[in-house]
Amino acid sequence: MKNFTIFFSFFILLFLLMGSMVIASGHVDPPFLQIQSAEHPITIDGVLDETDWERRFDHLIYRANFTESDVEYDVTGEVYVHGTYTDTTTTILRILHHGMDLYISLQSDDQSVGKFGTSWEGDGLFMKIEDSGGVPVEYKLFFNLTGTDPDIHYEEPGNYPGSGEGAAWKHPATIVNDTTAADSGYTAEMVIHLDQLGYTENDTDIPVMINIFDPDGYLDNMEPYGAIGAYYKNWWGSEWGDAMRILRLADSPLKIAITTSETFTLDGQLSESFWNDADFVQVYKGSPTSSGGYYMQWGKENNEYTDLSIATVKFAHNGTDLYVGVESNDSSVCKWSPGWEADGLFLWMTFKGLIPGPAERLEIKNMYFNATEGAGAVFEVNANVPTGGAEGASYEPAGTLTHTETNGKDAGYSLEVVVHTDMFGYSDGDTVKLSVVIWDMDFASADVFDDENLSDYAPHWWGSQWADPNFEKYYMYRDMILSDQTTGVISDNIQNNMPQQFRLAQNYPNPFNPMTSIQYYIPKAGDLKIEIFNLLGEKISIVFQGKSEAGNHTVVWDGTDQQGMPVASGPYLYRMTTANFQQTKKMMLLR
Repeated sequence: MKNFTIFFSFFILLFLLMGSMVIASGHVDPPFLQIQSAEHPITIDGVLDETDWERRFDHLIYRANFTESDVEYDVTGEVYVHGTYTDTTTTILRILHHGMDLYISLQSDDQSVGKFGTSWEGDGLFMKIEDSGGVPVEYKLFFNLTGTDPDIHYEEPGNYPGSGEGAAWKHPATIVNDTTAADSGYTAEMVIHLDQLGYTENDTDIPVMINIFDPDGYLDNMEPYGAIGAYYKNWWGSEWGDAMRILRLADSPLKIAITTSETFTLDGQLSESFWNDADFVQVYKGSPTSSGGYYMQWGKENNEYTDLSIATVKFAHNGTDLYVGVESNDSSVCKWSPGWEADGLFLWMTFKGLIPGPAERLEIKNMYFNATEGAGAVFEVNANVPTGGAEGASYEPAGTLTHTETNGKDAGYSLEVVVHTDMFGYSDGDTVKLSVVIWDMDFASADVFDDENLSDYAPHWWGSQWADPNFEKYYMYRDMILSDQTTGVISDNIQNNMPQQFRLAQNYPNPFNPMTSIQYYIPKAGDLKIEIFNLLGEKISIVFQGKSEAGNHTVVWDGTDQQGMPVASGPYLYRMTTANFQQTKKMMLLR
């Protein structure tokens, strides 16, 4: 069942065993944010006039009594430090990255901008970020300077000089440290050069805590805790850094289609040998390679996204024929019963040198539209796609019976699409602009559909979900090179996404019920095993055992033992073992 109750005693157990672990509810206190890649470097002037800031991606809202929505997340905690807080400020915090540059923006409607009296604090941001060695360092971007209408003040850690910069733009009606009239807010930007903190392009998870200060009604020479003034602050992670959250640097802006002359059969099976060497994007919730996603039932208390499907989207080409292959471990392959949406691939295409307008958008779909039990995917294109411009097929392995839940868990599916890019104006060697969306509809077939408690609607994408300004005003495509390389290990003059060391990531979600994903990174192919243990050291399950290719990978544990029986609620250990490496982490199952 998807419903579960957490008793008070379990909270105590969770606190004792998990320390700073997060219990996420809806869009409150996310354990991580998937950080989208900006198309261009951001100019640090505080103005927020770049298109990248306007795009649709997950971000944090700092506001007392905030109600979450779509891609807006509430933060972890708050404190009313002093006085009666009446200026309920909203501060929108967005985060992007461009390579190893981490960009943070603030958009505040604060009506009283200034210092917290004679204290060191002031309106703005205080954050801690761990360097590559795990040592927290502080960055500040806040209005804590004295005098009338000073600029924002940027501070960086003394042991990392020159590792960032910050700036703000003040609304013309905003006068800092002045209480004679209401202010009209400010915007601010900061960049942190992560490579100067020791991170490399192979690092994806950056631990942080981010605090927003909001003192109101103070002059710079006033007593902070006197009769006049109020001070409120809230934070993501913790107030002073004893608990951190994760920024997951995601969204590879460029991939390659490897070249092949091997005979290709369009049957959906990905059985050709070149697929083993292909570059790829993994599209799923929290992926370090895809751009983002959406879970429609996030606000429904009785619903959880339990079938955390992973779709690996691979790319190859023969001349101007672009091959796109999809391998999904989806355990509930179906159509969204009330609508047109269905599991599968939705590919947005472009003509060379042209970004289509709303009436010109190019749609290529290989999706499970036919709701007949056992039916394969339906391939279709819209009228703007050149006739014969693309083809597709699907394959359903033994164990997958589509559009029904009566047969138990499905064993996934695979898809193949051929796009004849010359019909879109491209040549061999060109960079094709496209966007990949994987729709994941779970428990949504007609025999079980229940939107409130069971059924899941969860598209994820590389690029944008909708390449149409009527849905996403500032949508974007990603770059796919029709390369001359024969493997997906991108050459140094393009990009190198392969990990340089072994690493086992924290599972997500955590705590979880009934399924959780476990991500791991290996620099070279080899035998690998991921096992589950209880706290007594007794082996519960082997999640994966076999040869694993180099790169980033994800496996899923469904909360069962070796016999397929559900295990009890409580803490468990998961361990990755290779010939020369072993790492163990803790997780919590709550039923």
